[in-house]
Amino acid sequence: MGKKNQIQKINKENNQLILEVESKLDLLVKGQENNSNKLEVILNDLRKGFIGLALRNEELLQSNDQLKEQLDDVLKELNTIKKEREEKAARQKKWAKRKRLPKRDPINLEIYNLLMKESEGPTYIATRTRIAICLLTVTGIRIGELLSLKVGQLETLIKEGWISIDRLKRGPANHKAFLTSEGKKIVKARKRDFEFLFLMKDKDSHIFTSDRKPNQKLRRETITMDVNKVTHSVSNFLPSKPNITSHSFRIGYISQLWKDTKDIEFVRQTIGHRSLNATSSYVSEMGEKERQDRFSRINT
Repeated sequence: MGKKNQIQKINKENNQLILEVESKLDLLVKGQENNSNKLEVILNDLRKGFIGLALRNEELLQSNDQLKEQLDDVLKELNTIKKEREEKAARQKKWAKRKRLPKRDPINLEIYNLLMKESEGPTYIATRTRIAICLLTVTGIRIGELLSLKVGQLETLIKEGWISIDRLKRGPANHKAFLTSEGKKIVKARKRDFEFLFLMKDKDSHIFTSDRKPNQKLRRETITMDVNKVTHSVSNFLPSKPNITSHSFRIGYISQLWKDTKDIEFVRQTIGHRSLNATSSYVSEMGEKERQDRFSRINT
């Protein structure tokens, strides 16, 4: 039985008790008080009636308290839901008004060669920067994903043509990045840098470490600053002044993979995106001639 129906029942019973008490009082007023026996019966009935009424009122108060507690719980839950919705709406509004970065241009082979030339030097930092630029170019991984790589993984990349990547964002936690034919050529050209690294570190050491503390993994801000310093220098040198940053390597890798395969699902799985929408934002639309050529190759 619901609380509302229970309270209605108690009120009804209270009303009946009140009517009985009033009836007994009427008898008392009408002269029945001269009859002691009847008077005693009436008084006993009145006592019972008042006791029953008091018990009913106590039960009614308890039910009201329970209803109040339930109402308070419902209001708290509604306020929590309201607060969550308001916070979600605020986040969406903030995201919609976020400051958007200027469109970044992709890294191509020509720009890559200029970056290598710009980062020439015998120092450990120069070598570290060249290896970072190389890996970003041939794997398309995020710059933050470089930091967990170890020397043993680099050896696997050179010997077997793939490297295991721990993804920073949603997607496969342990993802293999495979080299293309062009990627294998790029890696082979950096043989001297890799051999220098292998002489300095063992297999379990991180590739990217501080020059002063070789056992300390490098901070993301440091490797980003080193790479961006080279990309900005090359950008200023080029007539078109392209906007190239540490993320341009990923854009270039995805763009080239799309041009080579025209398979958006393959590109998505290769790059580790969770949705096709994320991948499609990196690739350009096909031209009319290209779409016509692809239709002509479909067997009917």
